[in-house]
Amino acid sequence: MTDVLIDIGNTRLKWRAQQQGALVGGGTMATGDITLAALNAQLPAQISQLAWASVAAPECGTVVESWANTRNLQAYKAESQAQWQDLTNGYEQPQQMGVDRWLAMVAARAQSKAPLCVADCGSAITVDYIDASGQHEGSYIIPGQRLMVQALLRDTAQIQFSGASVEAAVPGKNTAHAVLAGCGQMASYGLCGLLLEAQQAGYVIMLTGGDGEAPAQALGVTYSGDLVLDGLALVAGITKV
Repeated sequence: MTDVLIDIGNTRLKWRAQQQGALVGGGTMATGDITLAALNAQLPAQISQLAWASVAAPECGTVVESWANTRNLQAYKAESQAQWQDLTNGYEQPQQMGVDRWLAMVAARAQSKAPLCVADCGSAITVDYIDASGQHEGSYIIPGQRLMVQALLRDTAQIQFSGASVEAAVPGKNTAHAVLAGCGQMASYGLCGLLLEAQQAGYVIMLTGGDGEAPAQALGVTYSGDLVLDGLALVAGITKV
C-alpha cells in the first residue's frame, strides 16, 4: 500500500507517494485546479495513509477531505504546533504561523542541530531562524516577485500588460520587462541579503520552495524542494523518503 503526502500552497498543490520510505510517484497541480476529478486523475488508487497540509483557502482542504472520504481514508491534517520534539515555535500564537513554514522547520531541525536559517521561496518569501537548542527565534516575510508585480498592477494605473515574461535580471526596455526585472531583483537582493547575514552569524542555510533553487545555487547552500513534505511525513509518523 501507498502513503500519500499533500502540500497545498497559495499557487500549487504538490504531492508525493511513497512505499516504505521509497518514492513511487509525485506531481503538482495549480491550486485553483483542485477538484475531486483532478485528485482522482493524479493520486494513486490504493492508499494506506494520507497526510496533508494547506495554507490555501479552506475550500481547497475541503476538497481533499471529501476526496479522502470517498476512499474511506482517515486523513491526517497537519497544523502548526507550539512544540515538536526539541523544536519550539517562537510565535506568541503558534497557530498563526503558516503550516508550511512550520513543517519546513521540522524537517530542517531533523536534519541538523546547528543554528538554522530556513527560507521558503514561494509566492511570499519567508525566512525563519532556529538556534542550536531548537528555539525558533523569529521570522521575516517579504513578497516574492509575483506579489510585487501584482501590487504594481493593482495600484499603478499606467502599468498595463499581460503574459509578459523576462529571463535575465537586466534593466527592462519596456514597462512590462522593467516591472518584472525590478521586482525580481528586489526579491532576490532582499533574500540574499538576509541569507548572507545569517551565514556570517553562523547559521546553516536551507532553502525550499519553487523559487529557491536559483538563490541556493548562487550562494552555494542547501536546497531541498521537498522540505515541507519531509516535515509533513515526520509529524504524521510516515517514513520519510
